[in-house]
Amino acid sequence: MLKKILLIALSSLMILYFTSCKDDNEPKKLKIGLVSGLGSLADRGFNQQAVEGLTNVALETGSEYEVRESASIAEIESNIAHFCDQKFDVIIAMTYDAAQPAYDAAIAHPGVKFILLDNSFNDVPANLVCITFQVDQVSFMAGFLAAWWTWKKNPAGPKAAFVAGPDIPQIRQFTQSYAAGVDYFNTRYSLNVEASGANAGNFNDTLQGAHLADSLIQSGADLVFACAGKTGNGALFQAKTSGIQAIGVDTDQYLTIPEVGDILLTSCMKRLDISIYDEIRAIIGNQFHGGSTIISNLTGNGVQLAPFHNFENQIPDSIKTVLGEIRQGIINGTVNTGWK
Repeated sequence: MLKKILLIALSSLMILYFTSCKDDNEPKKLKIGLVSGLGSLADRGFNQQAVEGLTNVALETGSEYEVRESASIAEIESNIAHFCDQKFDVIIAMTYDAAQPAYDAAIAHPGVKFILLDNSFNDVPANLVCITFQVDQVSFMAGFLAAWWTWKKNPAGPKAAFVAGPDIPQIRQFTQSYAAGVDYFNTRYSLNVEASGANAGNFNDTLQGAHLADSLIQSGADLVFACAGKTGNGALFQAKTSGIQAIGVDTDQYLTIPEVGDILLTSCMKRLDISIYDEIRAIIGNQFHGGSTIISNLTGNGVQLAPFHNFENQIPDSIKTVLGEIRQGIINGTVNTGWK
């Protein structure tokens, strides 16, 4: 009888041991909810890249995930509330419009982990991590490249334009540094390329983007930098229709919008996919960065200038060399991007 009891006890201990080992070796599975920024999930830019990052890490870890599209701030709030009500482990929100709703939800739900992309606060709750992107670093480089290209195309009156989203800090970070990059070119080569642009009312109106781009092109713009989400996509198509070149945003839009790939010099990439992937992996590894702000920049490839693709052989080595010098200067602080 005693022998039988000992065998049963030993068997139970072995089951517990091997179950414990199995749990330690398997990746933790989470329920992850992503609330889009304003606009379509299929914007071929900001939102789409975030979804791709979440999909990749969820499939790799076996985590459950859901994505909800937001057309208004009210929908952002209701989408966040949905994930809270459904007891999701992690909620990802994006952009300036989602900042306050995400902050309020984090305070109200301390047991949920929140990731806020593209905005931050001075006082970040312990269950919220903010991730910002120093896009001024790449848009400055894009401005320099745009200035060179427009001068090459039209030395008598070169104009580098932009079609931007609503006048919010995240958009000004693009446009001010883009203009500063044009100024840097002018100062370096004693030239006078003009930088100008227009702000759209939202991120989801391709017709408005095309209209704004057409107005700038009719005024003499030789290149358009589109940083306005899906609205900006309309500007890219208008640039192609008008026979001029453009610069994309957020993703390598040569790949995400192949219809305009042949007119894109490059794109200012904001690697939301990498940020989401890395932070979900950190959470799974019990290294959540709650209560802090992570800054993604050139140093860690959190922002990047996309390849030149079709224009690789049209951009001379001398300009590529200067772009490399500018990149290093931005990293070491000797080049000012014009952004605070």
